[in-house]
Amino acid sequence: MNKLSTFFERLEQFSAAEGFKSINDFAINGLKYRSSQKLNRLRDGKNKPSLEIIEDIKNRFANADLNWLIANKGEKYLTGADLVLHEPSETKPCKECELREKIIASQEQAIKALQGQADALQLSMEIISRKVTRKNG
Repeated sequence: MNKLSTFFERLEQFSAAEGFKSINDFAINGLKYRSSQKLNRLRDGKNKPSLEIIEDIKNRFANADLNWLIANKGEKYLTGADLVLHEPSETKPCKECELREKIIASQEQAIKALQGQADALQLSMEIISRKVTRKNG
């Protein structure tokens, strides 16, 4: 495709490479839109894709090179290191955080124990109340 191709033309090329029969097929089955209206408005080269369309393409086709799709720079698909998703590295919690977690866990246990005691006292109060009611009645 020449350097002057439009976003829509590149989108057609990308959708065909992904195995879709048409932009309508790509919109409905690829991007899960109700219709192809969002994409068809881009046929007029003056209209630009919304951020929503770009995000939808990236979310459904992680290997799509958005630089190529938007600006016709690079290749259609990401390769090598560009394709690797960088997961956040596992970090150890700070010592202060660990201490907070231990304190919170200890307080949760104390709350459960106190709740158990409160439940037992409530039951005792109900039993005493019934006995008093029977005596007076």
